[in-house]
Amino acid sequence: MKRWIKRGISALTLGALLTANVLAAEISLSFNKQGTAAAVQLLDAGTDRYAAEVTFTLSNPQSVQFQGKAESYAVTIDSDAGTVTLYAASSKPLTVSNGALDLGTLTVAAGAEVGGSGTAIVLDQSLNRFTYADAAVTVTQDSSDSGSSSGGNTSSGGSSSADRTPSVSVNGGGGKVKAANDGSVTITPDAGYRIAKILVNGKEVAVSTRLTGLKASDVVVVTFEKEEAGQEIAFTDVDPGMWYADAVQFVVSKNLFQGMSATEFGPNVTMSRAMLVTVLYRMSGETAKSSSVFTDVKPGDWYAEAVSWARENGIVQGVTDTTFAPNGAVTREQMATILCRYAQRQGTVQEADASVLSAFADASSVSSYAVSAMGWAVQEGLLSGVGDRTLAPGGFATRAQVAVILQRFLERA
Repeated sequence: MKRWIKRGISALTLGALLTANVLAAEISLSFNKQGTAAAVQLLDAGTDRYAAEVTFTLSNPQSVQFQGKAESYAVTIDSDAGTVTLYAASSKPLTVSNGALDLGTLTVAAGAEVGGSGTAIVLDQSLNRFTYADAAVTVTQDSSDSGSSSGGNTSSGGSSSADRTPSVSVNGGGGKVKAANDGSVTITPDAGYRIAKILVNGKEVAVSTRLTGLKASDVVVVTFEKEEAGQEIAFTDVDPGMWYADAVQFVVSKNLFQGMSATEFGPNVTMSRAMLVTVLYRMSGETAKSSSVFTDVKPGDWYAEAVSWARENGIVQGVTDTTFAPNGAVTREQMATILCRYAQRQGTVQEADASVLSAFADASSVSSYAVSAMGWAVQEGLLSGVGDRTLAPGGFATRAQVAVILQRFLERA
């Protein structure tokens, strides 16, 4: 079964990637000290490449995340084959470092293993396609932490079965810090606060809402500070002139969204099911305990409480009786349905008039379960067409789009 995690590749580019000369290349994954994040490069694939696709095997592929260095990027998972495919495409040549195509950063769960040979495809500006079959997969890891380095098959973080819960504490107040037995730490500022400093074993590290790859012997201390009134949160990937810039400032200032990192918001990153329910959970101001209803949602996951809250209150359901698919991408009609359920629970939904959908050329493509919710979202001014009077109900919602819709939802009269 294949599953998309992030998407931003044009149909033209993906089509060209599907069908040319078979050459040789090497896929390089350079993991950090914790073995959970790797810089992904494609060696010997030439320069002036405008799109690239690489595929390799990965144990436990369900947990992957990919932050590309191209204008558009995506990752798909084939759980049956145990493979991951990364995509990157730009209107200008892809980034080249020391002659290698620099595709981005792959994040995996502790204990995941990469190995075997892979395949790769690149396109030049004219969409000429070059295929690299049986590409060697070389894996290295920063040895300064674990003393390990390898090529080919490697463990990216050791056994995931051991309890690696680090010690955590807050210096003062202003937020919460939660540690999990997989060596991860989730940091959540209270409304009106932000993360000022994070110390790991007495050493300051980059500010982030999530740390991974820690050990049971590690000690994490977090200090929060109050945000100044009217203070803007600057993200390097949010241009002040973009249509979503004000909405990004709005949702971050209200502590509904957090950046993908201390400096990046990820406006074009596809919104996942876990992200959406977490935002609504924060917006509700309620609390819940994580439950074990879904096999793919563990008690220590950063979204576990939000998923439990959303399920208990009828806001979301699992994709099956036992799975939630937290990393699954959210479509526009799914987003409208989930937000409508949230509004119904808050008692703020007026009677929806689904006839408003008739003004859109693709109204018939709205799924039957979502017709009423989509009508409500259009009627309330939360959703509008994406061009040529189309709703694109099956299109994936990005973080920027959801930020704009939530601002409209909260500011409506």
